[in-house]
Amino acid sequence: MAISVYFNNKKITLPGAYATIAAGEQNDPRALDYGKCLIIDTGVLGAKWGGGAGINGKNANGKNAIYRFDNIEDFRSFVKGGWYWQLANALFFPDASNPAAVGISELMFVRAASTTPATMTFTATGGGSNGGVFKIITLDEGLNANGLNSAGEAATDELTTGYAFSIVSGTLDPSKYVFQIWRGTFTGLAPDGVPFNEVPAASAAPRLIIESPEFNNMNELISWARSSSAFNQLFMLDSSSAPTGTGEINKQDITVLTKYSAATGGSETYNSEYFDNVLSAIVNLDESFVFTDQYGTQNYNNAMNKALIAHVNNVAKFKKQVFIGVGEDQGDFDVSLKAAAGSGNEPGFNSSHVCVVHGGVGMPSTALGIGYRWWGVMYNLCSIIGRTAGKAPQIPVTNKSIGVSKLKHQLTETDKKKALDAGVLVTVYNESLQKFVVLQGINTLQDNQVLFTGNGESFSIQFMRIVDQINKELIVNSEIDLLGAENGVNANTLSVGILKNWTENYLLTRTANSNTDNLILSYRNVTVTKKDDYYWVTYGIVINNEINKIFFTGFVFKN
Repeated sequence: MAISVYFNNKKITLPGAYATIAAGEQNDPRALDYGKCLIIDTGVLGAKWGGGAGINGKNANGKNAIYRFDNIEDFRSFVKGGWYWQLANALFFPDASNPAAVGISELMFVRAASTTPATMTFTATGGGSNGGVFKIITLDEGLNANGLNSAGEAATDELTTGYAFSIVSGTLDPSKYVFQIWRGTFTGLAPDGVPFNEVPAASAAPRLIIESPEFNNMNELISWARSSSAFNQLFMLDSSSAPTGTGEINKQDITVLTKYSAATGGSETYNSEYFDNVLSAIVNLDESFVFTDQYGTQNYNNAMNKALIAHVNNVAKFKKQVFIGVGEDQGDFDVSLKAAAGSGNEPGFNSSHVCVVHGGVGMPSTALGIGYRWWGVMYNLCSIIGRTAGKAPQIPVTNKSIGVSKLKHQLTETDKKKALDAGVLVTVYNESLQKFVVLQGINTLQDNQVLFTGNGESFSIQFMRIVDQINKELIVNSEIDLLGAENGVNANTLSVGILKNWTENYLLTRTANSNTDNLILSYRNVTVTKKDDYYWVTYGIVINNEINKIFFTGFVFKN
């Protein structure tokens, strides 16, 4: 009786020689970005600030209302002021004094709100029945778009925040006019009563962001708005804009205007329904870190944070670390411990993908004459995210410096042990390094007596970042290279051998050696099994886990 052999997806019985080629040389799989962070603004920190539209906006909504930034200047220009303007510094520059302390690579921002834009309208009559209407809609929606003075009223002689327009005489031809659009630059007051950027409203001069060519006819003004790319990046022309008669604009149309004509009508509403809409829109996002502004001892365990955690665990395509800020000072410490570990019959988060942060921090400043300003637990949280995201997944955040100058809670040795036992992220002062550092990069997983559990979970942020990164890269790369192949995909074009070879090649590119650090130390036992219309791939890896303790033992000998 002949022995049958399965080779190249065929059952071979007859004697003879057989050959196949199973994807010998391949392009290296893509190493995906590991430093992306998503902020979900629920209105606690972001109300009255922010740019673009909310998740249920008029000009944009759903996935189109998720905005991306790869530098702090663009993001700050987008939100214009408020808490997120300040927190961006911690995310992008977690320790400005340390050139190696690179922050996040990309910031994604979405508002869990229904928003409407503001409008600005210029109406002219040309001294009679001419002129027309020039109406602008801001692409920025919400209260941030409304042009206000320092008293919170519609801007006329003074513009502090939001948009407004003015019309001035031309310089080349004084009989013509220039349409200018301005934006206020005041960043708002922080809880300590000092502006976020330390520039008072009276000194925050409005910024000219766009102006038209010289004109004296409504047709010219409308034509410019329709064709200007700079204009259409920030505004859109309302359909009611149209000339009347000849379209002539004269001096009387201009002299009735105040110095500034404010944008009005922008509105915003935050609620749980729009938060659910956000969760639906971010299912396929590939960020590695996410947080909301639902923080503090009263809000940390609310329905929105619970819904976000459930989303990450059960719905999101890619796993990510959820960061939650809880306590500010020593009086809040027990609440922070309870948030992570639970107390009595009340469970804590107890998750390898939830990180609880405790402790408000102060940043250097001369504004108050005391050398620093308090920024709270959310600044600490963002600093830790920035410090973590700025390094490759195999590099732990443990003992990495944080660029702050004060801690609201100076943890004792006992406090530090309690934080580690409960799974709370804290910043401490390291006497040896003479720097403020992250004590240890841990999440809230309570099964923390071993490095990793039978479920492949760990209390170590570094360990879980590696696991999540490998899973994300396998998913994305296989969808592009294998499942997205133009001439596939079937059992012939994607054979067991090709898939096994592809998987081994990916794992090899993620294996550390003496010259290059990487995610894993080794891999083994890659097997591929075909079942119906899918393949089942299994493999073993040794994670390149962090080392955070060294013990020296000396022995004394007699001569």
